[in-house]
Amino acid sequence: MRLIFRRQTLLLVVFFITTGSLDAGEAIEGRWAADPHYCGGGTSLLIVYAAALRWGDAACAVKRSYRVKDTWHIGASCPVDGAISDVPVRIELRGERLLLEWASAPPQELHRCP
Repeated sequence: MRLIFRRQTLLLVVFFITTGSLDAGEAIEGRWAADPHYCGGGTSLLIVYAAALRWGDAACAVKRSYRVKDTWHIGASCPVDGAISDVPVRIELRGERLLLEWASAPPQELHRCP
């Protein structure tokens, strides 16, 4: 009985971690930019959808995600140089701002666009 319970719990944990969308993503869904002047477009604009991210020229599908407090850890699948690549993304919500860590790039603070 204990083994069955552990197996069911493990399956639920795996399901929630490997889901292909941002759970409770409404808090981070939308348009974000380093400066409000960039909200109209350009390479400094991040667009967060429930199951996708767009950062500059990269349009990525969210393959897995999990949330710890106000931080989303995302495994995104992005086209890079003609091939699909797994890209780690970390988004930390800070009110109307967020801290974006995209792959190995330095963290960048973004503001919510109106």
